[in-house]
Amino acid sequence: MSRELTLQCEDSLDGIFTAIYDAFVYKNQMERPYTDSIKIAIGEGNLTLFSTDLTVATDPIKVEKTVQTIQKRLGYSVYETLLEALCHYDEERASVVLGYLVRAFGSGHSIEGHLSDPYVMRVMELARKVNNEIDKFNGFLRFEAIPNMGYEQMDAIMENEENLQGQGYGEVLLAQVEPKCNLVPLMMEHFTDRFPNENFIIYDNNRRLAAVHEKYKSCVLVEGQELDIPDRQSDYFTELWKQYFHTMEIKPRHNERCQNTLMPKWYRKHMPEIQN
Repeated sequence: MSRELTLQCEDSLDGIFTAIYDAFVYKNQMERPYTDSIKIAIGEGNLTLFSTDLTVATDPIKVEKTVQTIQKRLGYSVYETLLEALCHYDEERASVVLGYLVRAFGSGHSIEGHLSDPYVMRVMELARKVNNEIDKFNGFLRFEAIPNMGYEQMDAIMENEENLQGQGYGEVLLAQVEPKCNLVPLMMEHFTDRFPNENFIIYDNNRRLAAVHEKYKSCVLVEGQELDIPDRQSDYFTELWKQYFHTMEIKPRHNERCQNTLMPKWYRKHMPEIQN
């Protein structure tokens, strides 16, 4: 094995956690001291000419072991920070988190205070940027009511006809987002707590990733499914948002610059009160 090693994994949280597990296996086989010679390439990028390239197959068992080890040895706070960093779009995020973990398993819970270390500082920066975007989307996310959604349409998303067959879901709340970071895995718990008695779907159009929540049950992530929205008319929630937006504004104090600061245009694509 060469001194430089690049592990190529799929572009998903499970793929990255699997690669992190394998990275520590290979790290323990290398000469010491370890010199951050293992990198993780996400998807098809970041491969280098002067390293040994290995493809990592996603393994749910390795994912579970990696997550449990981080939570047990470093605490849930550190795990949450790492999860947020991995949801950033930076191509080097997996390698940065790997370098962070190498140091963290030697330092323990105090790793969060080692901001002079470039890996620790970079993880904190990535997590902070993801948190900033989550804060915006938690406020700007808009649901629309999709009436009379039966099990066939839900099954097309959830791929679980056996559990859904014979049921009618009635009204389902649908929210579409196109964030820069991978926010759906981080947002779904927030909206599950807010709307436990609602059937809802939060769908990331960029990543074809959906958080699907059946009322009074846990939210599940579904990847790789196209969203097929039934034909529908403008619903009550859409009209309510539009009415609220126009009613709350004080016309003589209209300030376009202030509005763009508080409600950046990047977030407006799926906000009905801004349309037309």
